[in-house]
Amino acid sequence: MHLVINATEVGRRRGGNESFITGLVEGLAALSPSARVTLLTCQWDMSPHFPSDFQQVNLGTYRRLPFFLWQQTIALRRLKADWYLSNFFLPPSTPCKGVVAVHDLSFRAHPEYFPRTVAWYMRWLTAGAIRQAQCVLTGSEFSRQELFRFYPVAENKVVSIPYGVGSEFRTAVEDMGGAVEQVVLSRYGISGPYILALGNIHPRKNLARLLDAYLLLQQRRKSMPTMVWAGLQRWESGELVERARMAGVILTGYVTQPDLPALYRQAMMLVYPSLYEGFGLPVLEAMACGTPVITSNTTSLAEVAGEAALQVDPTNAEQIAEAMAQLLDDASLRKRLQQAGRERAKEFTWTRTAQHLLPSLD
Repeated sequence: MHLVINATEVGRRRGGNESFITGLVEGLAALSPSARVTLLTCQWDMSPHFPSDFQQVNLGTYRRLPFFLWQQTIALRRLKADWYLSNFFLPPSTPCKGVVAVHDLSFRAHPEYFPRTVAWYMRWLTAGAIRQAQCVLTGSEFSRQELFRFYPVAENKVVSIPYGVGSEFRTAVEDMGGAVEQVVLSRYGISGPYILALGNIHPRKNLARLLDAYLLLQQRRKSMPTMVWAGLQRWESGELVERARMAGVILTGYVTQPDLPALYRQAMMLVYPSLYEGFGLPVLEAMACGTPVITSNTTSLAEVAGEAALQVDPTNAEQIAEAMAQLLDDASLRKRLQQAGRERAKEFTWTRTAQHLLPSLD
């Protein structure tokens, strides 16, 4: 079997989409599968590092839709692929079997989180890919049920396989900690104790309520650790960003994948009160790094975090504030969540994801 993977988003700063592809490739490489694997890549400022035993076909400069979809069709014909795996979209003409990875349905469940044009093309192109695909891959039972809700045609195609945690996310060893990681933090303007929030500054990530919770604690406590928001600014986030800066929040912008583990490890906690997630990789990544986690008790996050995190109602700023205060004040709770989180994260590996995916591609 010849499996071609659309890796053109790697290097494009696409967050979870990018992490899924790099993780899946890592898992396939660990398996040394009999399947032949080819990666379609693009020319970006930061060239991705992939296993040398996987063929790479560089499609050159990324082009906007729909032209780039036709570039993929041409490449697939030339490569004589048996299967093509891609995030969300497939080319309208795919000369092989297709597996589309649909990580979440936020653009259907909450189109108000997106500019109208973005919600429209996501809905249109994803619907086409689901109809066309022989396999629809997603990472949680929650997302599986959402696919059934919005796309009944997918019912006999959906394969739900939990995603994994990259091997780079681990607790610090003696020769890695301290000064080395402080150098990483200094590149992003971070010093001293901090509370971490990770994800693009976007309505779905619920950072406005997180800021409300942080401001509540600032009023109630003599001192507070700095809050750090790591992620790119997205649609209409200017007013929120200004409020955050006035509250002393450090906005790092995009954090590169090699720097993320240090950011997790040095944080007092990760607070991830997202309103809608199809999986929630940052929760597991933080746990694997030994960082206590506060997350939402809704969508896929409760499913992924289990009892290894403090779960809160993401619409309740008071509850988020109380959870942060608990972790700040209770060392034994922090230690318990660190231990439980590390054990929980061990259950999620990209090798297992790849292992369960391959039999679905007959």
